[in-house]
Amino acid sequence: MKTLIFTFLGLIPFLSYGQAEELKQRTALFLEEQSESFKVKELNGNEPDYGVLPETQFNHHSYFQLKQLEREVNELGNSVKPKYHLSTYAYEDEEELKYALKFWFKEFVGGKRITPGRDYRTVDHISPGIIIIEKNYIAVLTLSCYSTDIEEFRDWRSSMLGVFGGPNAMVVELGCNGPIEWTKNAPDPKDPSWRR
Repeated sequence: MKTLIFTFLGLIPFLSYGQAEELKQRTALFLEEQSESFKVKELNGNEPDYGVLPETQFNHHSYFQLKQLEREVNELGNSVKPKYHLSTYAYEDEEELKYALKFWFKEFVGGKRITPGRDYRTVDHISPGIIIIEKNYIAVLTLSCYSTDIEEFRDWRSSMLGVFGGPNAMVVELGCNGPIEWTKNAPDPKDPSWRR
C-alpha cells in the first residue's frame, strides 16, 4: 500500500508536466498556423495589461508577439504592420485554475473587478482581445484598437477556438474600451462557488 502511495505521489509532477506540454503543443500549432502572415517572437518583456493574471500561481507561462508581415492602412489612415500578443498560462489542475480565475476576476484586465458570467458595457483602458479558458489553462490574444475590424476579430476568435478551445471552453471577448462579453459557456453569475 505504501509503495502504491509513493508511486502515485511520484507521478504527480509528471501529470502537471504533461498538461503544460499539451498547452505548449497547442501554442506551437496556433503559431505555426499564423507563420505565413506573421513574424513570431517569443518575448520575456512587457506584456499587455492583464490585471493580476501574471501574479497567479501558474506552472507554465509563455508570451509571444505576432507582427504582421505586410503593411495595411489602419482606421487612422496610417500604413502599419499590426502587432498582436499571445499569452498562455497553464495550471496544475482545474482546481488551481479556478482559484487563479477567482483571484484574477477581482482585478481583471483594465483593473476592473468582474463577476464571472456577467457582461460589462464599457471598461476604460482595455484593448480588444479573446480569452479562452479551458481545462487547466488560459490563452489570451490581444489585438490593436486601430487595426482590428469585426471580421478580423471573428477570424481570430475562430482560430483561437480551433486550437485552444473545446466543447467546455469558456470564451471572453474584449472590445476596445469595452465591452467585456462572455460569449461561450459563461458561468452562472449567481453560482456561490465563484465568490470565495
